[in-house]
Amino acid sequence: MALTLALTTAACGGKTTTSPSSTSPTVASPTTTETFSGTLLVGGYSFYSFVVSQNGTVNVTLDSVSGTDGPSTVTLGVAIGTPSGTGCTGGTVTSTPPGTAPQVTGTYSPGRYCVNVSDVGNLAAPEAFIVTIAHP
Repeated sequence: MALTLALTTAACGGKTTTSPSSTSPTVASPTTTETFSGTLLVGGYSFYSFVVSQNGTVNVTLDSVSGTDGPSTVTLGVAIGTPSGTGCTGGTVTSTPPGTAPQVTGTYSPGRYCVNVSDVGNLAAPEAFIVTIAHP
């Protein structure tokens, strides 16, 4: 019996098992800032395409809205999506007034994306806007 136990221990003792390792991709901080500005028509939208060069954080800030018929705090829709023909599709629309902190943020893989700014039913006349996009 002792011999069997010794042989079994010796046979198993030299073998070690390792579990597979999983590594999460590194999330890069924004290193590039782009400014997107234009005039938004009543019921309209406007978009801007940009390229993320590496997996990382994208921050979008609706900096300002200005015009003659609306308050500077008017709420617009802002979303990050993917360019499709003459539009920007996908992404969840965040209704937000202008501010200094990013209103839309997320982690994105390398690729081409777009920011869509839209009237969510609050404009009475065309309004100028400025958006800042920070990305890796």
